[in-house]
Amino acid sequence: MNEQTGVRKNYDVLIIGAGPGGCSCALALRKTGLKVALIDKSEFPRDKVCGELMHRKAVETLTSIVPEFEQEFKQFPKTLVLKHTRIHYKGKSMVFDWVNESYTCPRLELDNFLLSMVKAKSDTDVYTATPPDKITVDDNGVTVTIKNSDTVFTGKMIIGADGANSTVAKQLTVKVLDRKHYLGAVRAYYSNVKNTDDVTSEVFFNSKFGLNYLWVFPTQGHISNVGFGLLSSDISEKRINLKDAFYDYFKQSPELTEKFADAEQISPLEGFGVPLGSSIGTVSGNRFMLLGDAASLSNPLSGTGMGNAVLSGKITADQIIKTFMQNDFSETFMKQYDAELQRAIVDGLMSSYKAQRTLSKLPFILDLVFILAKNKRIKKYIQSIV
Repeated sequence: MNEQTGVRKNYDVLIIGAGPGGCSCALALRKTGLKVALIDKSEFPRDKVCGELMHRKAVETLTSIVPEFEQEFKQFPKTLVLKHTRIHYKGKSMVFDWVNESYTCPRLELDNFLLSMVKAKSDTDVYTATPPDKITVDDNGVTVTIKNSDTVFTGKMIIGADGANSTVAKQLTVKVLDRKHYLGAVRAYYSNVKNTDDVTSEVFFNSKFGLNYLWVFPTQGHISNVGFGLLSSDISEKRINLKDAFYDYFKQSPELTEKFADAEQISPLEGFGVPLGSSIGTVSGNRFMLLGDAASLSNPLSGTGMGNAVLSGKITADQIIKTFMQNDFSETFMKQYDAELQRAIVDGLMSSYKAQRTLSKLPFILDLVFILAKNKRIKKYIQSIV
């Protein structure tokens, strides 16, 4: 294709990826007067395989951008508000009542809900079923061609919000997969799981592969999102078949065997990868920034990433505003984004990584938590800080 003869669409900002991070960024730019395009390779609604747990931080961030967000999100029929977590370990269990509630919502529904909000509450031009192909950055701006199309997008800067396998990151940075900082996981939906409710998540810890856990998260319609993950380095070195390990997990735990005795698996067991925030590479450069999983911002301890994706979307939007005000799109100016990301997210990820490594090497600490949490004051303190 000759780009000169293609259909050219000109914007100030090109956001690649319409998941929670990309939508957060687009919404945060809604009153800036900038011309924004939100581009995603998939048609919506589309599923995204993950644990589907959304922490309070994500809702607070989105509500700071769109004041009515929390009310509309909680009223959305597919949203469940979680207030408790039951932790299982070595035949013992304990319920923690969290001060900060969390949420589950199937990604098929959540991502479409957020994209609908972008369409309704901003002037962002949304392009779905539009897979980016070649990305070119030079002193004049950014050019993006589209696979099997003569359409060409141009902009003054580009945002990579396109997940773990980010096209933007692959083309504009040097990405090397470090298996020690990458999680391989599997997930399936189950019905008829015993002793579940709509306000309690559950995690089952097991030390077979180093301390790790299997999650059971409730979703709308009395369906449970059930999953399990391991570091890719362990999967590779120990030649673990992750799907076999998932089903073996049930055999290792009498509690799980009983809990799933009458359960029915109602979806395929699907795999997905999570780039962990224990190793942060390049997140910005000349005319570009990365956010969410494209920037490896998932929590090394829990594996969750939606809260940081949403927050990084807002931080990205703040930097975009500064960039246009100063008319400076240079790699040097973008380092302000790196610094704010470090302060707001990455420092916390490093603390979680240290905790994850400590638990992995010293699993008896979890025994200690169970003992200490019998004290009501200590338990209350744990509940207040998580």
